[in-house]
Amino acid sequence: MAAGVAPDVARTRINRYEKGVNECDLRTAKRLADALGLPLAALFAESDEMAAAIVALSQLENHEISVAIELIAAARRNKQT
Repeated sequence: MAAGVAPDVARTRINRYEKGVNECDLRTAKRLADALGLPLAALFAESDEMAAAIVALSQLENHEISVAIELIAAARRNKQT
């Protein structure tokens, strides 16, 4: 596997990470994220929705991220009024 985990143990090890049985170090988490084509932060998201937002933002240019943040802030302000 591209993440440096032997294919015969990859499924079990990743399952244990997901369930919190084992903790992986940051270097391993980064290798897993890279192998999955995800930003590292997506692996630590507290919900699938947050992970999806992180992935979506990671695909934008910096100026587009700034625009997205402003749109979200404006939507939150409008919701509060």
